[in-house]
Amino acid sequence: MEEKKLMTKEELVEKAKELAEKEDLKNMAGEVANLRKQWRRGYDEEESLYDREMADAFHRYLDKINAKESEILASVEDTKKEIINKAKEVLNVKNFKKATNTMNDLMEEWKAAGRASKEVDDSLWAEFKEVRDQFFANKKNYFAELRESFAQNKEGKEALIEKAKEANQLTNFKEIGSIMDGLMEEWKKLGSAGRENDDTLWKAFSDERKAFFAKRNAYFDGLKETYNQRADAKREIIAQAKKCLAHSEFTDEEVETMKKLRNDWKAVGNAGRDNEENLWKEFNEVMSIYFENMKYYR
Repeated sequence: MEEKKLMTKEELVEKAKELAEKEDLKNMAGEVANLRKQWRRGYDEEESLYDREMADAFHRYLDKINAKESEILASVEDTKKEIINKAKEVLNVKNFKKATNTMNDLMEEWKAAGRASKEVDDSLWAEFKEVRDQFFANKKNYFAELRESFAQNKEGKEALIEKAKEANQLTNFKEIGSIMDGLMEEWKKLGSAGRENDDTLWKAFSDERKAFFAKRNAYFDGLKETYNQRADAKREIIAQAKKCLAHSEFTDEEVETMKKLRNDWKAVGNAGRDNEENLWKEFNEVMSIYFENMKYYR
């Protein structure tokens, strides 16, 4: 019986020594408590010198373990305080995707940090949880506001699309162009309507603008062609007037031809800003010379 007790104590001392020599005692609290329990259960009140030596060695190793445990508890406390400070910094991060990843990483660090004393650990957890709760509440509010903003911007852009459609029903291209420019400025001021809506809304708005520009370009291309045709017609009138001026016979038939050329000029219509002024100047000069000369021959 005595030999069995001594062997048990020797084993306990050896286990205590083994634990005392370990650098990392995290998650060893259960083993240490079990050692103490076994020692008390196997302790003989009538100790021999050997018993006392074993007890001294056992408690010496426990003291060393206790000192290490105190260091570990302090280290865990410091680590968790640092994690809490990092979590507080995350509250100021505007990128919630990045911030959420960081907050999740901090939770993993918290789990890996181990436990401090119960009182300290409970207090630190309450503080950490409060910061996390605040973060996720902020995140929830942010996305709620973002959804509301998306809805408002979507409504605003849909209204601009309708205005663009109404503008395309007008016939004054200058007026339509002014309206389209104003609508574009309003569009730029509106923010996103959400990834699922932005492309569709922009296409609808852009299509209305493209329809306007296509119609305006077609109109002015046609107008340019009309101006060119009128310019050619007026050049032909000028050529006839110059022919009459060259003859300057001032017969009734020739005079009537010149008067008719003046009426034909008016009937042709405007030949455009690029042509009209110079053509008119040339035509009017020919007509003025002809009728001025006629005064001396009739």
